[in-house]
Amino acid sequence: MNIYVIGTLVKLALIVIALIVGFIREEKLSNANRLFLFFLLVALPGEIMDALMARIYENNFLYYHTYRPIYYALLTIALLGEMGRLKNALKLSIGFVYIAAILNGYYLQPPTTSLNTIIIVLTCLLLIIQILFYIARLFDRNNWQETIHQYSFWIAMGILINSISSFLSMGIHNFLSREGQVKVIPILIVSEWLFYLSFIINFTLQKKRVTG
Repeated sequence: MNIYVIGTLVKLALIVIALIVGFIREEKLSNANRLFLFFLLVALPGEIMDALMARIYENNFLYYHTYRPIYYALLTIALLGEMGRLKNALKLSIGFVYIAAILNGYYLQPPTTSLNTIIIVLTCLLLIIQILFYIARLFDRNNWQETIHQYSFWIAMGILINSISSFLSMGIHNFLSREGQVKVIPILIVSEWLFYLSFIINFTLQKKRVTG
């Protein structure tokens, strides 16, 4: 069993566990975390499609051209309610990413021949910026206990780790030899594990926000 198969099986197992934990504790989840739960429902078939396309066709470029903008939109929408004055800018960024993805796929990196490195790098950079802003807002307005139990702090950390890893890896993808590209795969796999593990942690620790 090679590293790709192991990585995929662990990733899918983490998504399924996160979904189970999320649905069991749904009443305690914040609105943002309910949206993140919906994201997992979309991510699961997407990750399965990714693995099947890579296995059957030995080319999953189309997956990255279509699902990457969808993932960015869903993650951004989940964070919108807690982003304050940045909310409108983030809404506009979703449209910008889709337009950029269409233009990139048509003119620069056709989905039949190229990995969508430009959009991967772009969405990762945008997610890094919004997550840093999100975390700063959390700690500016709440204490540590409120931050880790009533919001989406752990998911934000998972997004940050995965985005930084993908940004650095995909950013230098075209400049690496085939051997160099293979060496970054374990880093990407582990960052995806941490990303989906963060959902399990966040859903498990989530407590209802006390009001009044």
